[in-house]
Amino acid sequence: MRIKRDKMDIVFSKLIRLRDRHRCRRCGRADRKLDCAHIESRRHSATRWDPDNALCLCFACHRWFDGEGSRRDTDQFAEGILGEQLYADIRQKARAVKKWKKGEKEALYQDLKAQLRALEEERREDVDIV
Repeated sequence: MRIKRDKMDIVFSKLIRLRDRHRCRRCGRADRKLDCAHIESRRHSATRWDPDNALCLCFACHRWFDGEGSRRDTDQFAEGILGEQLYADIRQKARAVKKWKKGEKEALYQDLKAQLRALEEERREDVDIV
């Protein structure tokens, strides 16, 4: 069963791809379709929209990460990007049960949109300087 994407998923995906400069974090390519890949599955509501739990991967690397690669290899890859402690923290946080209270998701959505706008502005300024 597929997990339905909503407006928060769309903003989150844009934020992650922009944060990672529209490059695959595994192979470095930017000339392919790029996805927002979750280190711990999106089904874990405690980490679904946590930027530390996501990275930009091309379609082929995302497929490797989500099943074609061995669990040991994908764990090492994720830990290499995040560092040992943050990787352990994300894994633990994902196992926690998160019940969203009224208004929390909307507040998070507004925060993600603000982060995206700030990053877009920062990247525009980078281009203006060059």
